[in-house]
Order: sequence, then C-alpha cells, then structure tokens
Amino acid sequence: MAVIRRVAHTLRPWLGGAFVARNAELMEDIALCLMGFRPEKDSLRGLAFQLDNRLFMRVREETGGKLSLRMDNDQLVRLRMDDFSLMADELLYLLFEALPKNASNQALIRSYSMHAPSLSALRALYLLYRDLQSPEETAVLRRLVVGSHPPFRWQGWIDT
Repeated sequence: MAVIRRVAHTLRPWLGGAFVARNAELMEDIALCLMGFRPEKDSLRGLAFQLDNRLFMRVREETGGKLSLRMDNDQLVRLRMDDFSLMADELLYLLFEALPKNASNQALIRSYSMHAPSLSALRALYLLYRDLQSPEETAVLRRLVVGSHPPFRWQGWIDT
C-alpha cells in the first residue's frame, strides 16, 4: 500500500531502515491513523499526539528505554523527546497532501499552524493551498518557515 511505503520513507531518516523494516506493523498502524482522520470530527492536535506517543512507545520498548537506534550509515543515534514530535509533524504532511484542497481544510490547517509549532502545516499552506491565498500570504509563510526552522527541514521544497 502506497501510504504505508510513504510512512516508512518519512520515518527512515529518523529511525533507520532496520528499525522501520522490523516494525512494519507500526508503519501500517500509523498509515491507518492518517487515513482514518476525519476533519469534521477529529483534531489535528489529537492525531499528532497519538502519532508522537506511538512512535515513542515503540522505540522505547525496542531499545529498552535507551532510545538509541542504529542508522543506515551505521551510526548509533540517541533520539530526544522532541524528535518524536518532529516525526509526528512530518507524518501529518502525508495527511495534508491527501485532504481535498478546499477552503475548509485550508482553514483547519491554518488554525492548527497558529496553535502548534507545525512546519508541516506551514508547508501545506505554502505548497498545497497557494491558489487559495494571496501572494502576500504566501510570502509571509515563506518568511515564517525560513526564519523559524533550520534549513535542513525546508530545503528542497521552499524557494530561497
């Protein structure tokens, strides 16, 4: 299933290919959470918390609480607590891409971006909802992204 592959692809740089391969069930579970989201009844904040928690609990369980994983370059990396929130946020972008591009979903994502430190929400507004906003709004989003996040998180999808 394409969504499961995209979840695994999103998490591989954070968790390493070996962890992702060993935890196919977690990738499926996350994909189901994303596909099951309903804007009219679910909250983005709740979904982000759920994803963060599932990732943390699985990594903690597998590492015996050490939170250290072997990356694809054979480096051992100790994850920090805020890394799980960042991973959850990156996964939300998969949802944002799948939502219909309409004013209602734009308002949902915009509201979330104002109440949560979500680069994925800003990215979605910048890339996916450009046709529904003024050039000035797009310019403000660009300044927010570039001024508030390290370049490695936005290079490749924002024009500099």
